Amino acid sequence: MLSGCSEKQEANDTLPTAAPETTESLPPVGPADFPVPDEARTQDAAGAEAFLKYWIDLLNRQRAVPAGQAITDLGPGCQECARIAGNYDSAASAGNRYEGGELTITESVAPQMGDGEAMIAFVARREPVSLVNRDGAILEARPDPAPALSSGITLNWSESDKSWLVKSFTLG
Repeated sequence: MLSGCSEKQEANDTLPTAAPETTESLPPVGPADFPVPDEARTQDAAGAEAFLKYWIDLLNRQRAVPAGQAITDLGPGCQECARIAGNYDSAASAGNRYEGGELTITESVAPQMGDGEAMIAFVARREPVSLVNRDGAILEARPDPAPALSSGITLNWSESDKSWLVKSFTLG
């Protein structure tokens, strides 16, 4: 048995309110297929922490490619970033690849914030890693994990990019 409204209802004579205006979209930052996420693009402690997590994911991703451009793009002027990117680019140009070496953050402290800069101390774990040539021969290896690399990152806020950029980076 179906039932319905037996009373006559008056139509609503007001129109729905317009959706709130969205904020201006953020300029693209990072690789097109792996951009810096919006939560890492706020100029506060939460944004700096989210950027650190993204940075570690980016390092893992670029090592697997290997390619360094995205690292130098997000770490202009960062010497350790340039060294890591150079290693990835050298491996690629020689036809070599990295196997393993994934990084994970095991501990971190709240960012020290000040005047467009964030500093975060953290501990990272690196899994065993090998540099392998195109024939599968191991050229270099670190066969043991590094379970407690005392690390740190200093980020600068880029107003033009609306994103954090790496000023300095230390891993272990």
